[in-house]
Amino acid sequence: MKIGKLISSLAVLGLLSLGATVRADQLAEIKAKGTLTCGVVGTLEPFAYQDAATREVVGYDVDICKAVAAKMGLNAEPKVVSLEARIPELTQSRVDVLAAVLGYNPTRAEQITFSKAYFVSNQSIAVKRGSFKHRDDLSGKRVATIKGSSNIPLMQKVVPTAKLVSYDDGPSAFTALVQRKVDGYVLSESLMRRFISKLGTSADIEVLSPPVGREYWGLGLRKGEPALEKAVNDALDELERSGEAQKLFDKWMGPATIYQMKRDFTIEQIKG
Repeated sequence: MKIGKLISSLAVLGLLSLGATVRADQLAEIKAKGTLTCGVVGTLEPFAYQDAATREVVGYDVDICKAVAAKMGLNAEPKVVSLEARIPELTQSRVDVLAAVLGYNPTRAEQITFSKAYFVSNQSIAVKRGSFKHRDDLSGKRVATIKGSSNIPLMQKVVPTAKLVSYDDGPSAFTALVQRKVDGYVLSESLMRRFISKLGTSADIEVLSPPVGREYWGLGLRKGEPALEKAVNDALDELERSGEAQKLFDKWMGPATIYQMKRDFTIEQIKG
């Protein structure tokens, strides 16, 4: 009787172990369904936003997701997630990966795995044209930030004597710069150039160099999925080798767009 119970217990443990193994192979599950579900933030142009004409979610992050999926022989299914719910959506298996303006930091890296960097966000200072020539010229000057922004510690480190003035949102901070209530405004370059194009063309605003800092964005993956991590990184590497990564950047942020940005990075492993 005891032997029978032992055999039954071992059989149950074996099935549980097998089930855990199967569940752990996320890449096999994704290939079986034929679709890579990507969490994207649908409110941040040009990365992911709703096209007014088609009502579809489009953008740089969406196209990166589609391109990675294609390299893996899969269809892509973008799913809109909020900034706050990005990581829970991933860890609770409601999306396969995140292509969601996800900057690397050590705290996030404890929760999820980051792919190689597919985008590098320069955190830059904008000023009235001709008022300053260099980032460090803002020493002792009033610089607008958004409350709680990761740019605040960057400014405190790089331009420690700048007098930081925090605003509730981006448009308020940009308006303060246009109205000369502050001398500069620090924000990610892509968002800054969108403000300049849509709100400040007549205000004569320019972006200074060098940037205050650089934020490396990776695709977010669940921990413990080495096969999927390798497949995603291999796909990203192929996008870089083929020149498709450059084309996607130029499509959404390049010289022919309102952002007029130059790609100053390549897809590479995030250090940290």
